[in-house]
Amino acid sequence: MAGQLKVGFLGYGTRGLDALMTHPDFQVNYFFAPRTRICQDVRDARERYRGRFQYAEVENNRDLAARFAQARDVDCFVMNACPIILNQEVLDRMDVFNIHPGNLENNRGHHPHLWTVLLGETASRITLHAVNCRIDDGVVIKSVEEAISPEDSAGDVLNKLEDHIPELLDALYAYRTGSVTTPERVIHGGGDRRPMTYSDYEIHPDTDDAATAKRKILARSMHHGAFVAESGARYYVDRILGTAPAAEQGPAVRVDRQAGTVSVRLKQEAVLFHLGKIEIQNRGEAR
Repeated sequence: MAGQLKVGFLGYGTRGLDALMTHPDFQVNYFFAPRTRICQDVRDARERYRGRFQYAEVENNRDLAARFAQARDVDCFVMNACPIILNQEVLDRMDVFNIHPGNLENNRGHHPHLWTVLLGETASRITLHAVNCRIDDGVVIKSVEEAISPEDSAGDVLNKLEDHIPELLDALYAYRTGSVTTPERVIHGGGDRRPMTYSDYEIHPDTDDAATAKRKILARSMHHGAFVAESGARYYVDRILGTAPAAEQGPAVRVDRQAGTVSVRLKQEAVLFHLGKIEIQNRGEAR
């Protein structure tokens, strides 16, 4: 029996941390959180596991190199949701394995689960791979495919994929203890997807159809939904209330603040949306 594998955790994706803490084959000795991503989930996890590991906040590769140099009682680190792109100095000090909620062949980089929804993909993968100096590249220890429904939001996709983290950790344990010596595959130069911007969530009257608008809403469901720009304001909409044939006359966007709705003439039909936040451009006002 190899016994427990001593590891550290790097990132703010606390479902990965939770999976490690509850897995019988791992002992977590360190939790390093990126200083720019200290959220309530991180604070809750730190409190939940108080006294069970050493906790530190890191800002850059210099911080990580120093911390890794002192972390001599671990075999490797598992990374889940970390904005720091690790350099060679850091990787020379520690083996790191990343949990990526996307397929390294065509969905590398930022926001993979958001792109899955926005592009209407019917399946995605969660991948555990050895980290090198290139983003989401290299030796794949394990990946698991998950079917995606047209009704799934980005949050739904992420939750579905992260349900498979224990399977990834089983594979990591087998790989690091030598019972499995061959990785699942090696991927170099897969398809990168850029970070999303506000323009990706804008609903465009007359050119978008209802299906496109719905995907934009679902992709940004965790952050007020998509938006329609009109008269110097962004009107955020979080769901579709109904549709009707598109009228050729009249304004393309009609906002009814009292009813809490926005009607938009899209490519094939007029769609009534539920109105959420209103953001006035150039004045920093929101409500």
